[in-house]
Amino acid sequence: MRIIAGQWGGRRLSAPKGKITRPTPDRVRESLFSILGDRVEGARVLDLFAGTGCLGLECLSRGAAHGVFVEKDRRVFNLLSENLQIAPPERYQSLNSPAQRALRHLQKLESTFDIVFLDPPYHLGLLQPTFTTLLESGMVEAEGTVVCEHYSKDEPPTPSEPWSLIRTRQFGEVSISLFQVPSSQEKEAP
Repeated sequence: MRIIAGQWGGRRLSAPKGKITRPTPDRVRESLFSILGDRVEGARVLDLFAGTGCLGLECLSRGAAHGVFVEKDRRVFNLLSENLQIAPPERYQSLNSPAQRALRHLQKLESTFDIVFLDPPYHLGLLQPTFTTLLESGMVEAEGTVVCEHYSKDEPPTPSEPWSLIRTRQFGEVSISLFQVPSSQEKEAP
């Protein structure tokens, strides 16, 4: 596994052996970052269920201003910490915490984000409740994007008003769904 582009393009990342994590494949990340495009530059990024940190680190490599990485599993968190060593410490924060607890902590700090990645373990029922908490927290900026990775046979999470699903891309067994608040022009369109 490696960082695809940007300042640290080509840099290899450590990953745990076995099936503790399910890193986002390179071709899925390439497509995702093609979709995100200019939104990454200068963004504040939250990588929940971060695993190895490949999504958030890809953002930092491509010019995101700051990243927060959340990982519950202590063994995986240790590898995440190792991977984060490529970034200057002032550009990231890492939390060894369950996602819901981390969201409550970040909300108390009044943290806000431009891009949020949700990639929980499949089939544990974590995506919808975490997605709902995130949207209700007010931590995602008005022009922000929430990216959910999920099993292709599962429906994407259901957003609350005013959030909308703007795109879903399928890559075999993996799907990526992007959510945003529609601009006022999109809301007025027939």
